[in-house]
Amino acid sequence: MIPEEMKPALMGVLPATLITCSQNGIPNITNISRVWYVDRNHVAIANHMLKKSIQNLKENPFAFIRTVDPNTFSTWELEVEYTVTRTDGEIFEEMKKQYELLTMMLETGITMTVHSSEMFRVLSARICSEENSLIVSMINVYNELLEQLEKKFGWACSALWLVEENESNLLQLAAVRGIDEETAKQVLYRVALWSVQKGKPVRISNIRSQFQYAMTTFLHHQKNKEDFSKQDYEKVDPHYIVIPILGDSGKITGAICSQSNDSACFSAFNDYMLQVTSRHLSELIKKISLLEKKERQPIIEQALERIQLEGSKKSGEVKSPLSPRELQVAILIARGLSNAEIADTLFLSKRTVTTHLERIYQKLEINSRTALASYIIEHGLLDPKNNV
Repeated sequence: MIPEEMKPALMGVLPATLITCSQNGIPNITNISRVWYVDRNHVAIANHMLKKSIQNLKENPFAFIRTVDPNTFSTWELEVEYTVTRTDGEIFEEMKKQYELLTMMLETGITMTVHSSEMFRVLSARICSEENSLIVSMINVYNELLEQLEKKFGWACSALWLVEENESNLLQLAAVRGIDEETAKQVLYRVALWSVQKGKPVRISNIRSQFQYAMTTFLHHQKNKEDFSKQDYEKVDPHYIVIPILGDSGKITGAICSQSNDSACFSAFNDYMLQVTSRHLSELIKKISLLEKKERQPIIEQALERIQLEGSKKSGEVKSPLSPRELQVAILIARGLSNAEIADTLFLSKRTVTTHLERIYQKLEINSRTALASYIIEHGLLDPKNNV
């Protein structure tokens, strides 16, 4: 029986696939323009050029039909049994009309002919969840990224823009967080567009007073003598940052723009950090676009941690959540020492070393010496100046 929620996949918006098999077990896969809904237990397809498929069905009547819901892009699979070929009836007449209309619209002189309607009994219908779990709304991906940027860097008011695929190079709002869309489409849009046109990241500090001065001067020279209101002033935050998103060819495909009243929010993002962030976020978006949500979040968190780490290494400000003693223990573990050797080196009991190790695992959310060694190396803590 065909479930009600599958009906959009039977409207012919997207092509379908017919999978048949000969009596000798040789499969054949054919693209078909549409699967026609007959009733709750039957479907039909138009026989336009299905010679091999029809031959298989006469040898082996069982087949699969796969079709896609145009609203959710979810794949549905029908297990069907071929029943009869029809050259009359309501469904066949509807198919003929559609092919006649198609012939007229193509204006190629080639007549599109439907030879028959092939009728199938539906044995089962299922949504292909194993495939559909990978179909991700990019809007969800973008919103999750903005959420993690707020948690990691404090970017509470931000928007992600995509470059429209035409000659205008205008931007389309894809996701917004912390501000309403109308506000984002005003100042944030202009800042993001400027960055995209310049082809580089942008950080603007203390712009509000200059903006007020410029607007007041401009309005003073207008005939209507409008005033720059408090509401206009409050729409402009003093600090902005724009991170371009790069596509596979290196061309800018979008930008993440954030605004803040807090000067400390973007203070760590010097020119080097802006370039690092642009590179990592571009790679991140490509990587997470086909992942499930539960897989995306840790990867986003790791990428943002890597951005922060790379910037910290450049400035020599590597920070660790470990206490000085825990850091000593961790470094010795990374150097390959056993608990007993660490105890001898630091003049501690083996039990104290074990306690430190348990706390280290808990703080870093890891559970092995290998993972701890990787953490120490990746964070640049295995350094000669960290004498133990």
